[in-house]
Amino acid sequence: MRFTAVTPDRLVGDLADWIRGLGAEHPRIGFDGAAEIGAQELADAVAARLRILGRPAIRVSTRWWWRPASLRLELGRTDVDMLVSGWLDAPALRREVLDPLGPGGSGGYLRRLRDPETDRSVRGAPAVADPRSALLLDGPFLQVGTLALDAVVHLQVSPARLARALPSDRQWWLAGFARYRAQDRPVDHAQVVVAYDHPAAPAIGWSVDR
Repeated sequence: MRFTAVTPDRLVGDLADWIRGLGAEHPRIGFDGAAEIGAQELADAVAARLRILGRPAIRVSTRWWWRPASLRLELGRTDVDMLVSGWLDAPALRREVLDPLGPGGSGGYLRRLRDPETDRSVRGAPAVADPRSALLLDGPFLQVGTLALDAVVHLQVSPARLARALPSDRQWWLAGFARYRAQDRPVDHAQVVVAYDHPAAPAIGWSVDR
């Protein structure tokens, strides 16, 4: 994969143009990375640009789809295996968001399931996707398991950059990201990789035709 240096605005524009041109009724795109390194902000910016370009966008973050604390912390508060593959309630996310927006789906979806701070359910009435809405889902470890995403934008950062970005109480997440890189090889499987050590000077690599 060859990388091209771009400005932040060009990065947002290129990603929005690519997603706008996807043929699926509701393309489901993952922005694979921690919020602390900018995955959430980038997905928000691309969603805003898509709307300007005339394609509706739905924004969902996996942090609102964590399993209850009693389940995700049952092996301890710093268990790396659970962090990588057990914190996210993937079956619920598939059932309530990804499958309804997939081929033949109902188009009704939920944005949030559980407040990560209070651990309380925030389930509300389903929203109905506008025609040709694109789903932009951000969160870490998106290429673990099967989330039925149509494409993934992986934010690649160095361990040092990640360590600087994570708060002190989440430094133990570094081991989870190291395992993810080694075992799941997200760079090799993503359709788009963004070198994001320096968000003001990113670079983008494509493994798909645009």
